Amino acid sequence: MKPEINTALITLAQELIQRFSPLLQDEYEQSRLNSWGTLLLMASMDLDKAADNLIEQNKLIKTFLKKYSRKIIDRVLIQEIDLLIKVKRPKYDISALDELNQELRGTLVKTQAYFEKESNPEALKEIWKILRIMHSHRKVSHLLAVLKS
Repeated sequence: MKPEINTALITLAQELIQRFSPLLQDEYEQSRLNSWGTLLLMASMDLDKAADNLIEQNKLIKTFLKKYSRKIIDRVLIQEIDLLIKVKRPKYDISALDELNQELRGTLVKTQAYFEKESNPEALKEIWKILRIMHSHRKVSHLLAVLKS
């Protein structure tokens, strides 16, 4: 049985931070190696869930945009929303999902600005719920335990 990529990255990061970094005499080089180790830890975070997280975020944003597009009078924003809602991405690779996610996020920000101007607290509350979920997918607090060990 071969190790999962998450486990391999975490092990590599721990080795760099705990075993090799202390061997370096130069503090700057030690700091650089620790930074690389931390980046490896971040790369390993929930790697298996990355596609699911992006799919969930994209679905949440699309659902929101569908629901609230009827309350928007800005024609350009409506066209942008309509185009994004119709996008179908049969590929589930991270880069394709992330590309769509970035487009959806950009439109969500424009929609948020629109609803802030229009003083629509109902829409803004839903946007904040979506943003809270998106933020929870990117948390790094669970790294602290690994870094301390």
